[in-house]
Amino acid sequence: MKAAALLVLMLASHVLASGTGTSESATAAQQEYLRGTLLERRGAFAEALSAFEHALELDPESAFLAGEAADLALELEDWSRAEKWARLRLSLAPNDGKSSMILARVYWSRGQEKEAIDAFEKALKLDPASLDSILSLTELIAPRDPKRARAMLERYLAANPEHAAQILYELAKLDATEAKYQDAIVKLRRAISLDEGESDPVRLSLGQVFEITHDTVAAIDEYRKVLISTPDDWELWAHIGELEAARGDLEAARAEFLRLKAKRPDDAAAAAWLSADAEASGDFAKAAAYLKDSSALKDDPTAHLRLGYYQLQSGGVKEAMRTLQEARARWPKDDRIAYYLALGHDDLGERAQAAALLREVLALKPDDRDARWQLATILEKMDKIAEAEPEFRKLLESKPDDAPALNYLGYSLADRGLKLTEAEGLIRRALELEPLNAAYRDSLGWALFKQNRSTEAVIELEAAARAITDDETLWRHLAAAHESLGRTGDAWLAWRMAQILGEEKAGDKADSLQKDLSDGQLAELWRRHLSVVQGGVKKMSGLCELKGKIAGRAVSRSALFTFRAPDTVNFELLGPMFSTAWRARLDARGFAMDSFPVEGVDQVRVEDAARGAFTAIAAALSGAAFAPGPARIERGWGRLSLMRTAWRIDLDDGLARRVSPADNGIAVSLSDFLNVRERRLPRLLETKGRFWELAISCADPKAEFLP
Repeated sequence: MKAAALLVLMLASHVLASGTGTSESATAAQQEYLRGTLLERRGAFAEALSAFEHALELDPESAFLAGEAADLALELEDWSRAEKWARLRLSLAPNDGKSSMILARVYWSRGQEKEAIDAFEKALKLDPASLDSILSLTELIAPRDPKRARAMLERYLAANPEHAAQILYELAKLDATEAKYQDAIVKLRRAISLDEGESDPVRLSLGQVFEITHDTVAAIDEYRKVLISTPDDWELWAHIGELEAARGDLEAARAEFLRLKAKRPDDAAAAAWLSADAEASGDFAKAAAYLKDSSALKDDPTAHLRLGYYQLQSGGVKEAMRTLQEARARWPKDDRIAYYLALGHDDLGERAQAAALLREVLALKPDDRDARWQLATILEKMDKIAEAEPEFRKLLESKPDDAPALNYLGYSLADRGLKLTEAEGLIRRALELEPLNAAYRDSLGWALFKQNRSTEAVIELEAAARAITDDETLWRHLAAAHESLGRTGDAWLAWRMAQILGEEKAGDKADSLQKDLSDGQLAELWRRHLSVVQGGVKKMSGLCELKGKIAGRAVSRSALFTFRAPDTVNFELLGPMFSTAWRARLDARGFAMDSFPVEGVDQVRVEDAARGAFTAIAAALSGAAFAPGPARIERGWGRLSLMRTAWRIDLDDGLARRVSPADNGIAVSLSDFLNVRERRLPRLLETKGRFWELAISCADPKAEFLP
């Protein structure tokens, strides 16, 4: 610092020596100038300008001091003081091109472009080699008269070849503006070759031209060269990653952003890209982890919303709520934060808090339809229909053709037995707008049922059930409508479907109806029900685990399992790198398998076990046990079974849990069901023979069903 101050003092002594003041006043001016320079270095620009002006009072004939004061006043955007000192410098040194240039900069800063051009031209006449003057002048002229600017630059280049790199750069920018991209590339490359040490701005421009011409690889190459000298240009680093992604190389982009994050853990661009990348792959936990590090969380409420969304999607509802509550404390007037916080409260069952927040949102934004919709539906779920109804009606006032609002209000009224004629009309208007909407047909059926028009209701509800097979509320509605008409069997089937879909107490409802059914009627109903929910498997496949014992020896292997109706099973045990180590196949032609050694067990026994297991599993999946034909019910020791000619089916909780051949063949236990709309697909199939027991477990099977 002392060395720098001494250098400034020496400079001041030299440049102020031309002043006309006394030796004593010149020395004082030098000291004041030095003080101002030190203040400027510390960023105290206003105090520095005052010091320069005081120095001018001591040495009023110093053109240098006048120029310094004018430049600093420009920095402070104090145009009047800048013009005052620029004009003083011009009066003191009228033949110095720099005087005209400083005044030109004042004009330019004040938006007086014509005066600025005239002053720059005068500066250039006084000093034809002034690079600052030609660059400033052509920058001003180029937007209006690029041809003139180009001619001036070319003349200057011819007279001053030592500045070729900078002038070529300016000419290349003109080329790019006129879409002469190849000419621009040639000039920019030549400029780089002439001045390699100061080429970063030129390389950046070259990269931008490559981007415009869709040569992304070349653009990235130029940007990477810039990073060699400016490795902390984080924005450029992020831009390279974005370009890699834009050209389809997500792996390269990911690597780039990971390197950036390693260097700068809180980088907002890296956090945003990496979190979005994790979101795209469905890894919301990783997305949240990336975004939690972002510096954007300090100032950006949108970043908090994204983080809350990721946390919610990854199962961290409470963590998401904490994030949103922190954001709410920082940005209490941000309606988006209040809105999503309200949705979080609703997810947690805290509906009173949700409703209060949504009312705050609507106080800020009365026209926010999403917030009003959420408020209306939450109030309805709280059974506050007197408060919900006005909110729905406000939605319909501003948009009379809002089909969801028409249906929701109509159903909410009908479900409570209120304003039934109007409720039916609202739902019918919704159906006129969306005639194929099965959910609206369910609403209409329920409104008709509430008016004791069950025959009409059943028509609508059955049509809805054909389109939406996995809605437990719809099946409950249909069951109630059938029951009111005395259709006990149809009601039983609908209650059983509602049961397996999760409708509370639906099983009890079906059980109570059984008192009015004969065992023969009940058996046929069970058969029909099971054929729908567990029959009709066309294909089932997946990566499975085969576990069990053969002659007391444990067996455990991963396998690819495929069933195709009616009786084909393929089984492939996997070896290293997912290679096929063993195959077995069962189809109409019989059973075949590769040799599968089990220590201490004869190969014949191994084949018998595999054949028995696969035959039983194929039979259970085929749905043959549920095919039309004679059926009867058998009760005993708390167990209910459906007896067929060739099968025994043990029942529990609305499903077949064990399928056994009537001839005491190999039984299959079914459990861990996968819900596929109204179907239930067993993920665990267990079999047991005289000297073996084998189970196939498929965590994520894929299935196709017959119509």
